[in-house]
Amino acid sequence: MRTTTIYAPAKTWSADRGAFAARWASSPRTAACILLFAVLQQSLGHHNADNSWLFTVCEKWLDGARVYRDIIETNPPASFLLYLPAVFTARRLHLPAEFVVSAAVFAGALGSIMFSRRIARECGLIRPGGGWLAVNAALFALALVPGFSFAEREHIASILILPALAVFAARADARPVPGFPAAAAGLLAGLTMAVKPHFALALLFPILFTAWRQRSPRPVFSIENFTAAAVVLAYGAAVVFLFPDFFGALPSILEVYVPVKEPLRLLLIHPWFLVHMAMLTVIFALNRRAGGDARVTVLAMASLGFAGAFVLQGKGWVNHGLPGVSLAFLALALLTGPALAAGREHPAWPAMRPALMFCMAPALFGLPILFGTVVQFTMKEEYPGLTGAVRRIGPPHPKIMAVTAELDVGHPIVRRVGGVWAGQPHSLWLMLSAQMLIDAKRGDAAKLAAFVDQDARMFADNVRERQPDIILVSRDETGERMMKNPDIAMAMNHYELAGIADEIGIWTPKEK
Repeated sequence: MRTTTIYAPAKTWSADRGAFAARWASSPRTAACILLFAVLQQSLGHHNADNSWLFTVCEKWLDGARVYRDIIETNPPASFLLYLPAVFTARRLHLPAEFVVSAAVFAGALGSIMFSRRIARECGLIRPGGGWLAVNAALFALALVPGFSFAEREHIASILILPALAVFAARADARPVPGFPAAAAGLLAGLTMAVKPHFALALLFPILFTAWRQRSPRPVFSIENFTAAAVVLAYGAAVVFLFPDFFGALPSILEVYVPVKEPLRLLLIHPWFLVHMAMLTVIFALNRRAGGDARVTVLAMASLGFAGAFVLQGKGWVNHGLPGVSLAFLALALLTGPALAAGREHPAWPAMRPALMFCMAPALFGLPILFGTVVQFTMKEEYPGLTGAVRRIGPPHPKIMAVTAELDVGHPIVRRVGGVWAGQPHSLWLMLSAQMLIDAKRGDAAKLAAFVDQDARMFADNVRERQPDIILVSRDETGERMMKNPDIAMAMNHYELAGIADEIGIWTPKEK
């Protein structure tokens, strides 16, 4: 089997107009520029609501709270355990968790890329000294493109999976893979599946391709796959023994949170999904004509697996689309890289040139915008003016809760103002989701109504017992409906509206 090797750009290039682009794309200096730009982007911006909430979960767990009882999370334990080492380190060093997590993710991305490069080099997929185009493309995809989804679980999964994909590519070409790197890649692949079970598709598709290419099931029974399976089993056992409360919360997650999905017709027209499918179409069409580079196909199959995970989850959130798009970009870079370097001398140049002009070039400029680089560089606040208003109205380090179904109302603002989250859940997500299912006449109405009452009573109990200094209330139809719930209305009787910022009401205790 033949694999196209990406060479370091030769010094005696033709005067083709793409020569400058080829030199730029294959330069180590470009790697430094991409990394610096990505670091600047995250330094100016901030972590989104998902990350901020999970940092708070980690901190409360370190303080002795029981997750799924004292603080309610809607995902399995890996969702917060992923950040726990960085949050713990931040505490020991007296640094913000946001800073340490960002540094850890950048270091992890660099480590994963260089480890993957080493595997590819040792297995003969690239020549010694070569592969900088692949490194630059991977840095762009894994460090810069994520934008406002930086450090999300999906972003971290796309970092963790990369070494396993390098191993799969080597096995697809029947190249020997050293045992230790293969096992280490398998460990990271197991962590990828632990992050979200849906991500097993991103590993399954490349494994099946490898077996098909070799016309043998032997690649399925490789050390990296056994190691990945062992990690998943160990994680499952840890959940059973260390987090038994998760199984108490599981019914509400499965019966209320999971069924609330975006209609398929809307799911498939999200910009990132359309871009994703367009990139994969170009990749599969051109790779066959270019000789079928195993690395490209393995990356594309993993990307397709992440697309399947996006559809299965059915939420339509931008972070769910990130890993598939990132790997598709990397596959496209590997596919078009040789043609970019050789220009008109490349045998597939007539086919590759349109791909470079109308797919690769737009992706370079469009993907960062699609995933929120503008949000980060403009330091855009989720609800403009809300942070300043809370600081003015509330006391120092206020205890905060929220009457909302939106995670980003209370997070990351509670961390911005140095406050304390006083509620058990991050929002009234259970009430909203159950009410949506009731309105749609889906599921057992009586059981769903019980979940609505459960969430409202939990809110009222939290207000009574923890006496928050600030309660943020969404001034939209959903928030108004929640405020009419008897339990919530009774709890809010002791609070009054003290200010409004971007349609978020700021309620404080009434003066006695």
